[in-house]
Amino acid sequence: MTNLWAFLLQTLSVSAAAVLLLAVKRLFADKLSPRWQYGVWCLLALRVLLPVSTSRDILLPLPVWVEAVKTAAEQRLASAYSAPYAPVSVAAPVPWLTAVPQSVTDWLFVVYAVGVVISLLWYTLSYVRLRRLLRFGLPLTEELSDQLENVCQRYGLDACPALRLEGLSSAFVCGVLRPVLVLPEDREVDNKVLLHELLHLRYRDALQNILWCLLRALHWCNPFLQYVFDRIGNDMEALCDQRVLERLEGEERREYGKILLSMADETYARAPGTTSLSNGGRNIARRIAAIVRFKKYPQGMALVSVCIVAVLAGPVLMGTASGYTDTDTAPVSDAALAQAMARTRLVRCTTAAGALDTYAKGLLLENGIYLAAASPLERQEALQEAMAECSGSYLLYAGEELDAVERNLGYSVCGLTQTEGGYQANLLFAMAEDEDGSETSYVLVPVIVYQEARGWVVEETGQRQTGVTDSDLPAAQYEGVGESGSVTLSACVLCEVDNYISPTDNGSAFWSSGATFDETLKADAEFATVETRLTLTYTYPEDGPSQTVGVLYGPTAVEDAPEEILDAALETQQEGVAASGGGTGGWNWDCRELAQLDGTLRSLGTFTLDGGDALPEGYSVQIYWDGAAREILTLEEVPQ
Repeated sequence: MTNLWAFLLQTLSVSAAAVLLLAVKRLFADKLSPRWQYGVWCLLALRVLLPVSTSRDILLPLPVWVEAVKTAAEQRLASAYSAPYAPVSVAAPVPWLTAVPQSVTDWLFVVYAVGVVISLLWYTLSYVRLRRLLRFGLPLTEELSDQLENVCQRYGLDACPALRLEGLSSAFVCGVLRPVLVLPEDREVDNKVLLHELLHLRYRDALQNILWCLLRALHWCNPFLQYVFDRIGNDMEALCDQRVLERLEGEERREYGKILLSMADETYARAPGTTSLSNGGRNIARRIAAIVRFKKYPQGMALVSVCIVAVLAGPVLMGTASGYTDTDTAPVSDAALAQAMARTRLVRCTTAAGALDTYAKGLLLENGIYLAAASPLERQEALQEAMAECSGSYLLYAGEELDAVERNLGYSVCGLTQTEGGYQANLLFAMAEDEDGSETSYVLVPVIVYQEARGWVVEETGQRQTGVTDSDLPAAQYEGVGESGSVTLSACVLCEVDNYISPTDNGSAFWSSGATFDETLKADAEFATVETRLTLTYTYPEDGPSQTVGVLYGPTAVEDAPEEILDAALETQQEGVAASGGGTGGWNWDCRELAQLDGTLRSLGTFTLDGGDALPEGYSVQIYWDGAAREILTLEEVPQ
């Protein structure tokens, strides 16, 4: 943690996890054993030690709330540790100062960090002081030594060095590496008290006490968590009570309860690395209530406990995904706008396709939140101010170039190519068709996609172009010339996210007037299809065919084409009717009557690329005249 907001998010997330655990513990208070009641706190320890995820919610959308408050507060400050539009980040659960403090929030974080150091020093000095006091301890009397040895033998426990100390009200164990059992000098010690402390020793509770003290120090200024850590200490003692009672019989158990009751008003050791039978009157009252409910739990309950912990582990440690909702398109208040913008900085686009999809939908829907979700952080302030001027609405004008766009037709990505820092591409939007039914035209928006901090972002890189036709789209060009004429082929790569755009009759999975466009934000989308739109132009000589002309073309040698494709293409040519089709492997064929043409055959086809496949280095074309194979041409790519 390097700033106040990171600590605030961390401590609130830990508090939310604690609330959930306390609720579940209350629900199962009399149903599950003290082993479970204490063991479940291991989840809280992990939650304290693990940096909180800013894209996950634990019970409440805490990351969004903290981010929104941070932005509002830091806009009026010049902090060294945080900036208004730099998203909250929790890299570690411990504080770390990175610069000289400049603002109020910086100094508050310094106070917190100093408090952690002071807490740790206090715990350390308390332990050192206690160990120094033990130097004045007296050896056990022979009678007390025999008593301790008898307890160890009776219950099969290991002893440790022991001594007597003046002024103690109860026994306790001090230390981890060299533990010492400390007994009162002027009081008799019951065997059950010795058993309690020896069980603490056996299960290394002193070491666990050190861990809880360290975690307590990290959240010294959170009173709720201080209460929770007190409850954890009480549960540790209750578990030790359970272990004691399991080794005692009838009347001995009642006597053990009386011993606890007699210690209700006594002081107890508070230093790290120590354990004590007495832990305060209020806590002892809870422990006596647990003793009244004492029972030996069946073995099957252990499995139940494990299952409950496994179910709790997800929401406590990971939280729930903090994504976007359908309400992100509705007008809202300024406060809700601030929270929505905060979410865009925390839940970034995880894929390049997701960033392109989010940005394109932002333009289509004129949704400022969508645009912010896929834009660099440096644009966040400007986007938020622009939406605030619209009375807190997410509506944000996308530009006059997109006024004539058919929004229900969605978009496509064309010319996607990899660069050193990411990708460059063009967003393609279909414009409304003219009444005369002329060729469809598009708005082309050139962009780059790159990774920034936590996700992918999009930036426009040039002038938007309107009225772009199919022939104008960025495409690879292939050419070939033979005795039967010349052939050119353009291959335009189109990438699409699964936004429920229906395919058209001409083989392209692109535009369809009857399509239903999915307006949902998909920050983690992948391209469902990477399709190459092929446009082949074959110019034949005047002394060529007399009735029909046709082509069969694909990305490999013609002889390697699938047999069913070769048969279908030949059958079509021999029938001598106007027909076209496509098949597997990117093979397409076309046949036309000369009466329909004017010296040139133009054919449209598609070729689907799998995964990260690149365009082929060349294409092969089988030319047909009057139903018979005439010539095979090899098309080679023309440098752009």
